[in-house]
Amino acid sequence: MIVVLCVAGGCARDEVVWNETNYSAPPRETVMPVGQVMPGAGGCPGSVSAVRAGAVTFAAWWKVRADSSAELVVGRSHDGGASWESVVTADSTDHSVRGCARPEPAVAADSASGYVSIAYFIEPAAGRGIFFCHSMDGGRTFHSPVPIVFGDNTPSVSIAMSGDRVAVAYEDPNSTEPVVGVALSRTMGHIFENREAISSDNERAGQPAVALRHHTVRVWWSDHSADPRVSATRTAYREGVWN
Repeated sequence: MIVVLCVAGGCARDEVVWNETNYSAPPRETVMPVGQVMPGAGGCPGSVSAVRAGAVTFAAWWKVRADSSAELVVGRSHDGGASWESVVTADSTDHSVRGCARPEPAVAADSASGYVSIAYFIEPAAGRGIFFCHSMDGGRTFHSPVPIVFGDNTPSVSIAMSGDRVAVAYEDPNSTEPVVGVALSRTMGHIFENREAISSDNERAGQPAVALRHHTVRVWWSDHSADPRVSATRTAYREGVWN
């Protein structure tokens, strides 16, 4: 089955054509390992997400404040995370009292452009949900956060970037049944023009991963058994061409 996903107003610019969901030996994206990365002082060890871009490792993690709210911080390292040359705050708007009990952010970086992008669940005064922020100067400063989707559930997220294009895969924070969605931006994340469910209604989908290369979007997720007595899962995969 070929599925065409479009934004309101037509498909001329943001058409994505997806292939069928594949459960049999889906391809694996090659990811450069970053090793064991520990956050700086006050950081939540279980919240670290890291990526290597050339000789630099970028990591994002949550740093808890005295009132159990947290700020999202980003660090740069030239020794694989053993030490950090700079740690900056990317988002300070959280008003929750979760402490370290929050999902880890997702981070992507491009060594050629110096762009760093982060997707994450946060609870600001305007409403909880999945947000995006990015840096255009190698993680030294970050633009104001952009909401992707509001919702109450605490989701897993994944992010990928290629040039000015950004793809975010996420567990839908509004769904009563586990659903994986995808948000796409052509403008470095300033605006997300397309948000669509990628998993089917008869799946219990979670733990998404996304990869983006030029016009090809790849999404993986775990399809969990609906039978609570069975712990088996299978990996699902879809690939789309983003025109």
